[in-house]
Amino acid sequence: MLHGMRYTEMPPLCLDHVTLSSGDIERSVAFYGDILGLRPGFRPPLEANGVRVGGVWLYPEGGTYPILHIIDRKPEDGPTGAFHHFAFRGTGLLAFLDHLRSRAVEFKAAPVADTADTQVHFFDPNGVKIEMIFADRVDPSLLS
Repeated sequence: MLHGMRYTEMPPLCLDHVTLSSGDIERSVAFYGDILGLRPGFRPPLEANGVRVGGVWLYPEGGTYPILHIIDRKPEDGPTGAFHHFAFRGTGLLAFLDHLRSRAVEFKAAPVADTADTQVHFFDPNGVKIEMIFADRVDPSLLS
């Protein structure tokens, strides 16, 4: 529910992934590989504010998309610690952006390099980052 109204035009389709920060990528990859059977796979070049963000995407055995993203940086102090964000996959990118605008929710939207996806980041009232991923590409001028 957003501001007392249920949002039903294009609800999230599924949980896409969870992102964690790690100061020791190799150790994290080994842990999740050994314990959960997750394996590194394709990860496009990613940037935040014009700076390359290192990391790894981990895929389940036989999986077609990564369910755990690990960012190569020391976990932050504060309420979320190593937890960085969670992401839902949805449909209706432009309608969703209009919805965020109508609710005065600040967001950042951008295409994901080397994929057909567009990502939208925003924060919940607790400061937790939420990402919505859409299998849509639109004119970049429509993303701000």
